[in-house]
Order: sequence, then C-alpha cells, then structure tokens
Amino acid sequence: MGELLIKIFGDHSILATVLTAMLPLIELKGAIPLGVSSMWGAAALTTWQAFWWALLGSSMVVPLVALLFRPIYNWVKDKKFFKTIVDFLVGDVAKRSDKLKAENQTQSVRRIFWLKIAAVFLFVAFPVPGTGVWTGTCFAILLGLNFWIICMTVILGNTLCGVIVAFVCQVFPQITDILLIIFLILILLAIIAKVVLHVLKKRRAVTTNTPTITENTATENSVE
Repeated sequence: MGELLIKIFGDHSILATVLTAMLPLIELKGAIPLGVSSMWGAAALTTWQAFWWALLGSSMVVPLVALLFRPIYNWVKDKKFFKTIVDFLVGDVAKRSDKLKAENQTQSVRRIFWLKIAAVFLFVAFPVPGTGVWTGTCFAILLGLNFWIICMTVILGNTLCGVIVAFVCQVFPQITDILLIIFLILILLAIIAKVVLHVLKKRRAVTTNTPTITENTATENSVE
C-alpha cells in the first residue's frame, strides 16, 4: 500500500493527508498516522503538522454533508432501491437519533438541546471507525440541529478525536505504521460486520413477515 501511495502522491505527504482525511471511515483517525508514516521518508510530517492538515481535510467535509444530506435523504428514503442503500449506510445512526429523541420527550427544551449537542460531540470525538465527521454530521441532522450548531459541534468533536490520535502518535512514534495498519484492519472488520448484520437483519425480517404453510392452511380452513 505504501508503494502505491508513493506512486500516486510522490513526496506530497500534505496532499495525501488532506485528501485521506476527507474519506469516510478513514478520516483524520487514519490520516494522521498516514501523514507521519516513515514511508514518506524525508517528506514525512511531524505529528502536529499531520494533525492540522488532517483536521483541515476532515473539517471541510462537514458543511458539505450538512447542506446535502437532508435533501438527498428525503429524496431517496421512499425509493425502494435507494432506501436499502440509505438504511445500510445510516440506518444505525437514524435509530440512535430516534432513540435519543424518544428519551428526551419528557425533558425541557434547553436540556434536550444540550443533550443533543453532547451526544453528537462525544459520538464524533470517540476515535474508532464509523464515528467520525460523516456519520456524526448525519446524526446531528437527524436530531434536528441547525447548520451552524452542527458544524461547530462536529468540528469540535473531530478536533478532540484528532488530539487523542496525535497524542498517541507522539508518544509512540515507533509504532505509527503499525497503528495505521491496525486502523485499516479495524475499518475492514467494521465493514464486514455491518454487511453481515445487515444481511441477517433482512433475513430475519423476511422470516418474520412470511407466514408458514401451516399458518396459511389453518387460515384457509377457518375461512371455509
């Protein structure tokens, strides 16, 4: 993988860091270890250089997703083919937002507002695959937060996430490349797990909604 990146970006480690940080799942959690990786040789970034460039790349995604997600979601959610894709990508996030809304029905408006902000901030700040600016922004939109609150909350949570990752890379520079590999493996495992769970969920739904032959026969007999 390192040789491929070198062929694509040459010694432009900054560009590689910024663009990688914009990718879903990888985001700045993968971009910071990438930027400081020894594969860049003399062009490798320092930990905090990688942090700032990765933060820039991942933060640029936030307003774009905040502006486009809601109209796209509203357009595709009632279309069967696209609904399957949307459910696969953001179904879990939508369920979390619905659960939080249900739990907050008895709370005051101000308390609900700050609980939503705290939930989004902590969701984005947690440095694991699947909880970055892409899903965090979608989560905030589904909670009904406005554009500027979404941008501020998600970027702040993303900043804390970046600080955690940069701190680990700073303290353990000798294992940065290993951390990058581990992170990519975790992403792959997360994708596989999501696909498997999605398939099982669909099968369970089909099984639940399909009456057995015995049930059909019993129904027909009772009608006769």
